[in-house]
Amino acid sequence: MDSLPTFRFSPNAYELGFFVAEPLLCSCCERDREWRYRGSFYTRADDVRLCPWCVADGSAARRFGGSFSDWLGIDGVPIEPEEPLAVDEDAAREVADRTPSYPSWQQEQWRSHCGLPCAFIGFVGADDLPGLLPDPVFAQDVDGGLGFPGDLLRSYLSPDGDLAGYLFRCVVCDAHRLHVDAS
Repeated sequence: MDSLPTFRFSPNAYELGFFVAEPLLCSCCERDREWRYRGSFYTRADDVRLCPWCVADGSAARRFGGSFSDWLGIDGVPIEPEEPLAVDEDAAREVADRTPSYPSWQQEQWRSHCGLPCAFIGFVGADDLPGLLPDPVFAQDVDGGLGFPGDLLRSYLSPDGDLAGYLFRCVVCDAHRLHVDAS
């Protein structure tokens, strides 16, 4: 059996349940597989079932004309196509086309730092903040950098509630970033 692929920008994908150990016939490679992707995949194709190998090598995105994360939801990708990117384009494409997405209330936003997308680490709540706040980049996100009052996040942020926290880590300098989404 093939060893499971890893994901630079989602290193905890299996532990977080983005893939489940469940037999399937992969819609992309058309092979019987033992792992199934269970996250977002934006495509016009119906009933697409994917294995981790087709996510990781980009064949699913190519075959079905889809993506796992919204291109414009990646920090540093401008809304206007004529504007320059503030994030490495190849790395951002890796997030959109070859990285499993995380579940969120509205639509995922992928944080960036040091000119690259960050790695999605997991879900965080108010109880997790004290251990992360010594990180000045993270503290800036918490203290109004995301449009939410810092006091609100310190009191009500939840890893799985109506005000959900999503933790990212810079792949260059290890700074932490936060995304917050509300139901």
